[in-house]
Amino acid sequence: MRKTIILASLAAFIGATGLARAESLGRPCTAKPVKEYLTLDALKAKVADKGYQIRSGGIKKACGEFYVIDKAGKKAELFVDPTSGVIVAGGDSAGKVNN
Repeated sequence: MRKTIILASLAAFIGATGLARAESLGRPCTAKPVKEYLTLDALKAKVADKGYQIRSGGIKKACGEFYVIDKAGKKAELFVDPTSGVIVAGGDSAGKVNN
């Protein structure tokens, strides 16, 4: 019973920190409609062309969000305009966003 409570608490904590990170930009990357978005594969290609190694990513709340390894070998989070592939913000491994 004690292990179940501990595991449930740990899962809730991890879930909450993941949600906070997904909302870290705090604004959409574009106001354009979804029909104008590039495909996820096209966005990934644009990020990779800029020298990043993509670990995971997707499109959330009008923003492409990618977890990458940057050119210096450090973990980073990038926010990408889903209509153009332009990086609108990026962050370091601590989750701080650099606009």
